[in-house]
Amino acid sequence: MIRERLASLVEKAIDSASKDGKLGPLTSCPVPVTIERPRSLEHGDLAVGIALKLAGPAKMSPLKIAEVVAEYIEKDAEASSANIARLAVAPPGFINFHLGSGWLELALQEIHKEGENFGRLNIGEGKRVLVEYVSANPTGDLHIGHGRGAVYGSCLSNLLDFVGFNVEQEFYVNDAGEQIAQLGFCSWALYQRLLGRDVPYPEEGYPEISLKHFLEPLVAQEGDKYMHLDAEEGPKTLGALTKVVIMNSQRDLLARLGVNFNTWFSETSLHTSGAVTSVLEEFSKREMSFELEGALWLKAKELGDERDRVLRKSTGNTTYLAADAAYHLNKYKRGFDQLVTIWGSDHHGQVPGLKASVKALDLDPDKLEIILTQLVNLQRDGQMVRMSKRAGTVVTLEEVMDEVGVDATRYYLAESNPQNPINFDVELAKKSSKENPAFYIQYAHARCCAILRRALEEQVNQETGKQDPPVLTQAQIDEYKKEYVANAEVFRAAFEPDHEVFLHQKALVQKLDAFPDEVREAAVTRLPGRLARYAYELANDMQKFYEVSRVITDDLSVTKARLGLILATQQVLANTLKVIGVSAPERM
Repeated sequence: MIRERLASLVEKAIDSASKDGKLGPLTSCPVPVTIERPRSLEHGDLAVGIALKLAGPAKMSPLKIAEVVAEYIEKDAEASSANIARLAVAPPGFINFHLGSGWLELALQEIHKEGENFGRLNIGEGKRVLVEYVSANPTGDLHIGHGRGAVYGSCLSNLLDFVGFNVEQEFYVNDAGEQIAQLGFCSWALYQRLLGRDVPYPEEGYPEISLKHFLEPLVAQEGDKYMHLDAEEGPKTLGALTKVVIMNSQRDLLARLGVNFNTWFSETSLHTSGAVTSVLEEFSKREMSFELEGALWLKAKELGDERDRVLRKSTGNTTYLAADAAYHLNKYKRGFDQLVTIWGSDHHGQVPGLKASVKALDLDPDKLEIILTQLVNLQRDGQMVRMSKRAGTVVTLEEVMDEVGVDATRYYLAESNPQNPINFDVELAKKSSKENPAFYIQYAHARCCAILRRALEEQVNQETGKQDPPVLTQAQIDEYKKEYVANAEVFRAAFEPDHEVFLHQKALVQKLDAFPDEVREAAVTRLPGRLARYAYELANDMQKFYEVSRVITDDLSVTKARLGLILATQQVLANTLKVIGVSAPERM
């Protein structure tokens, strides 16, 4: 990977110049080196702006620092391995790298060598990470907001696995508390109503229409089996039955979305096992809680929170914080190296309390990372689509998936940063055009596959009208693939001498070679959506290449080389789509 080689050269040059006293008080490179693509290819193939970051520590101008670093790079005997044709220093402190064509060939060879592992890194070094996400109440359908958390958590888990972490995924089932009691009352009333008993439905309950499709199959299966229950047992029994039906429905829908969990952790189990009581006792033993007016409070202010937090109400009922503290203590005890908790933005008020509880239990706060996902605004024909669970007009996740498809749903929920709201245009997500990134990326992958098929199929001779034999046989393709791995020079014939055409060809290879760097940045910043946007840019570069470069030609050496480039593009697109959980179709 050319960027890694260049970054290593730059860091080495800074270290050497520092030791020689050429960079003021610096003794080594104090910050990571990032190699970037210039805005204009006229400035070079790649560039580094590290001098801008070193100006303060070195007490020198960025331009002077860049000149010193460039001088040391040019003196380095290893510079030739990075295929640097020439260096250029540009204000205010950039070093621009103009590379020889040999690096393009080496970049393509690397992709063919690594195949489906191209882009994989070992940042995680096998460390165990628990990613908890979705964690919806089992009281109704999942909506598109839940879908965003599901897709983000799934993509992040895939990404962390791709960079070497041992990832486990967990759904925390919020099956305790007032909302479950309310589900029981609503389910019991609806069950009786469906069987003809004239009983009122709770006015402040969950929308009757939302629960009906869960209860109807239950009634069809069980009939009036529970009609004899009294007002106390009826809600308990029907609530428990309905909860299971809803959980199974949520599980099936998420699996269809490509979201699967290693563990479904029940909040109720924390209460029945005594874990909640135990954590309250632990707070007391550590003198991190106090009683006031019959309630038990966490001394959260002492731990950086803006106010103290209630753990147990004066009624004796425990709060969400008490259960969350017990749950996260359980996570820590399971021995994970890192804990990632993904919540919707409506839970932002709970974050300070949870962080305070972790500190109060003397757990390592650096192990816990809480990420909030913002809202999803559904649009149709430019108009907002309302989402109101209480009004019974919720647009469910299933409805969106049915209308636009699983792949489009995942792509549009994955591409944005979690801290930004999403405007999900349902009509755009159904288009078969470049306007729809999900379609455009998949189409680029399918086109790569089609080009390969075309080389293997008989062609109609336009002059004679007869069938010509295939340009290539499968045996030849198999031999080519071996040669792509063994000999980088085979790709030399892929590139045109024409400057404008060559720029498009080079841009495609640059984008392919950048994939591992994109993966690294996405993993470090916890932004898997970066790869969704990268895939769109790669598809665009592939389309520009296709428009100016014939792949199947009369010259077999050119055909061989360009097929290698197409196969490399197909591989990187497939690798990218796999991380974000979108399919890579061979035909469209």
